[in-house]
Amino acid sequence: MLANKLMIDKLQNYGSIYNEWKELGKSAEAARLLTIKQIGSFEQIVNDNESWSKLLEITAAGRREDAWLAADWPAGFDELLLCVPLCKLVDWECGKCIIGKQQNNVSCAHDDSLFGWVGELVIRNEREMLKHHIGNLKKVLEQNAVYKWNFEKHEIEL
Repeated sequence: MLANKLMIDKLQNYGSIYNEWKELGKSAEAARLLTIKQIGSFEQIVNDNESWSKLLEITAAGRREDAWLAADWPAGFDELLLCVPLCKLVDWECGKCIIGKQQNNVSCAHDDSLFGWVGELVIRNEREMLKHHIGNLKKVLEQNAVYKWNFEKHEIEL
């Protein structure tokens, strides 16, 4: 059980990641790098068997009680927790976001969006597909990335 707690704790909660971004000057580069950091922490959870099970438990319990859980971690999981710095950077105006621009200005709250797909894969317990998708997230967040997100195929394209 201790391993679960430690791995789950690697993913920062909303307040923590938001405050870290503010401390780093609220820059676009800090938002991108902190989002990459959150994804890395999330990837560790996904790759660890016990933590993956705990994530599934948290996700199932939280979504029964609350539709928007980005501020609830670790009581509930919402995929938008991974991109809080980017959302705050553009003040939730998705068309201004580096991710929003790569998905035709659609919000990451959309189930088929780049980050929305994370939530769908967790809900569906599609761990191997999620591992692949985490690679997509990392590629899209590379500096000067030119990928576009295909909503129908759930893949990135050049």
